[in-house]
Amino acid sequence: MKKNHSGHYSVGMIAAVLIGLSAVCPFASIHAAPSAVQESNLSSAPNYNESSWVPPMESMSPATPSASPGDVSSKLPAQQQGVPEDVKRTAADTVQSLSSQPPFASWKDAELSYHPLGPGTHSWLVQVNHAGEYIGYLIIGSDPDGAYQLNEYGNGPGGPYSMDILRQSLKLLTETEFSSIDKLQITPMYEEPLLAYWLVRSSTGSQICIDAVTGDPLPVEVADGGWKHKLQNNAISSPTPFSKTQAQTVTISSDPFNPYDDLGWLQAKQKLSIYDTGQFMDALSNSPRMIFSATSINFAFGGPLSISGFQAWISPDHPSEPILYALTYHDGLSRFVPLKQLLPHGQFYRLES
Repeated sequence: MKKNHSGHYSVGMIAAVLIGLSAVCPFASIHAAPSAVQESNLSSAPNYNESSWVPPMESMSPATPSASPGDVSSKLPAQQQGVPEDVKRTAADTVQSLSSQPPFASWKDAELSYHPLGPGTHSWLVQVNHAGEYIGYLIIGSDPDGAYQLNEYGNGPGGPYSMDILRQSLKLLTETEFSSIDKLQITPMYEEPLLAYWLVRSSTGSQICIDAVTGDPLPVEVADGGWKHKLQNNAISSPTPFSKTQAQTVTISSDPFNPYDDLGWLQAKQKLSIYDTGQFMDALSNSPRMIFSATSINFAFGGPLSISGFQAWISPDHPSEPILYALTYHDGLSRFVPLKQLLPHGQFYRLES
């Protein structure tokens, strides 16, 4: 991929790119995504169902029906077979527990759809739908012992892996030129700590990673894994099995806020000493607005993250050892991320009220 002097990927000049999904990707086929300059009079190619490589618009017949960007649905078809029973059980138990809490009351009678993430399907996106509307998500992954755990979850619109976000991003972030034989392969990926993205490969060797929440291009080091050496090795493991826990009341310390609106937290004096669950809860009670930052690898967390609350999960066998998920917001989405993934990899800062 070619970048301009600002470091961003240059806007595609081709008429359109028809996106196809790799065999490991369960998501729906996507209509052609017209470029901004020719959106009003483009023809599109027919849908492709889970084809591994899909050619750009130039190779298609101009006689095919027209399609606008709005034709691309953000709803994803469910995986019909091959979903591990442990994944289904973890999802069902999690949704049942969450639905007992007021913010998740609409999850009580929700329908769940399952979508594998990345090769090997070690992680699964579980979309939560009610009355035909998307209302939230879970991401379930396996730990080193093979047991499934809750990687993160969210309540509200704007969850990860939206087809609309993907289409819009590719319209803006594709190569400046594709040959008539060039094709794209697109795979949804999820890597710890909290990195949700689309891996886009070209048949001519180019590749780019796109953040599955924001649609922003990710650093080149995501595709080659070069960023992982920056992670700390002192990851925190929870002594309490998640499968035995129950969701508690969500603790909200402040209204949603954007960490970029006030950069006062970047001052050294704002740094907090938080190394465990107890210190996190104490700090949040004294500093209702906090920011988590992992500096050079913030992209792996979707950060920097505004922290304005948490939800605890407690096992009746270990009531004094809660598992905490920090509450952050993104465009109306309440996103809950495991505190154990934040503590070893970054710093917390207070933001003055």
